[in-house]
Amino acid sequence: MLLAHRLEPFVKGIRPASQRARMVLSFILFVPTALIILNYPLGQPVGILQHGFHSAMSHASLPLDLAASLLCLASLIIMGRVTYSLRDNLPFVFTGYVLFLFLFFFAIERLIGRTVLWPQLHWLTYGPQWVQMLSSIMVAISAAVVLPHLRFKVEDSASARKEHDKFLAAAESSLDDFYIFDGIPDSSGNIVDFRFAYINPNAERRLNTRRENLLGKVLTEVRPFMLSSGLIENYRDVVRTGIPFSGEVFIDDEMIKATWIHVQTVKLGDGIAITSRDVTERKRLTDHVSYLAHYDQLTGLPNRTLLQDRLRQAILRAQRHNQKVAVFMLDIDHFKRVNDSLGHSDGDALLAAVGNRLLSSVRDTDTIARMGGDEFVIVIPDFKSVEDVKQCGLQIVEKTARPIIIGNREINITVSVGLCIYPDFGLEAEQLLKNADAAMYVIKDTGRNGLHIFTESMLQVGGTSF
Repeated sequence: MLLAHRLEPFVKGIRPASQRARMVLSFILFVPTALIILNYPLGQPVGILQHGFHSAMSHASLPLDLAASLLCLASLIIMGRVTYSLRDNLPFVFTGYVLFLFLFFFAIERLIGRTVLWPQLHWLTYGPQWVQMLSSIMVAISAAVVLPHLRFKVEDSASARKEHDKFLAAAESSLDDFYIFDGIPDSSGNIVDFRFAYINPNAERRLNTRRENLLGKVLTEVRPFMLSSGLIENYRDVVRTGIPFSGEVFIDDEMIKATWIHVQTVKLGDGIAITSRDVTERKRLTDHVSYLAHYDQLTGLPNRTLLQDRLRQAILRAQRHNQKVAVFMLDIDHFKRVNDSLGHSDGDALLAAVGNRLLSSVRDTDTIARMGGDEFVIVIPDFKSVEDVKQCGLQIVEKTARPIIIGNREINITVSVGLCIYPDFGLEAEQLLKNADAAMYVIKDTGRNGLHIFTESMLQVGGTSF
């Protein structure tokens, strides 16, 4: 054990060498060991047993005998360690252990041959012949049993290596990022973190570092973003439940800047395999298309489609909490005349300026939408009283009617506003918009530049104007 301990640094030193170098070293160790065992008596251990250590010391051959014995023992130990370090190479392992057994049996034979010097062990004098026969039988039986098994192992190993090569070729040439992480368990066996086991070239480019700098490193130490974003919890759940995780994740850390990535994670033993793809451009395109579908390009305000959705959501919340919703319909007075005198470019600038004034007149939780042309709709949920919402409408009329500078010209405008309140005078979105529009046209017909609230009496006598 002491000798093996002293040889450990040497054995560790040869492990990083190539597989071929370690195989050559093993056979180089075999040759002198076999020559020593077959040509040298190796009888000194028996001599020490027979005559005692001090008596044996008087023999001139003791240092040489002892050195030869220790050299053989050291060679056998190193051969065993080298063979174990190449345990994945089955043919070499089999060959190495057969050679090891060869040396072991012939070493025993040589030692037994020296027992003639020890009277108490004369009965072993005829042992060498039996040892030779038994060792030959054991080697033959071992070969008969192990060789077919080895053939299947070699075939399985070749098949596994072929599959591994296929996987490696696919992973290395993949246009997606691919990672394999080994799980790191805590004291209770639960996976709490992961260690880089493999990354493909595309992942190297994504992380802007060579894979050699990451392999074996702990994931959360290399990328603290995994903790702050909660992604590590999703990865732990994959290992714990076996259910794959898939989703789009926005990443903005020191290794990957402002990137949307689609992540697909599956369980792999106690670890995980991750395939990810950069979807930033697709996400931007999708968001842009969604923006165009829901927002007015001129003013940046929600369009009719988004207004319908927000108004329905406001009605549903009002139903649940027994609240009211105010719907304003707003129109710029004589806009066609102003637009024709200014030109379409300045007319568009006027619409954008009015939109900005409306935004500054309401709360962040309220919705302002452009219906088209010079018509705007304002949705105000959760207000305290009709009087409050009426005052809000009057402030909208007052703020919007102030002069607006377009180019080098000062434009004076006024607006007409109609108001309908849910659920007092409408239960559906379309009904509320229709009634607010009717109220707006009442104020247009009675002088413009004011607010009109829709009431039941309005159908007969015109409602209430301010």
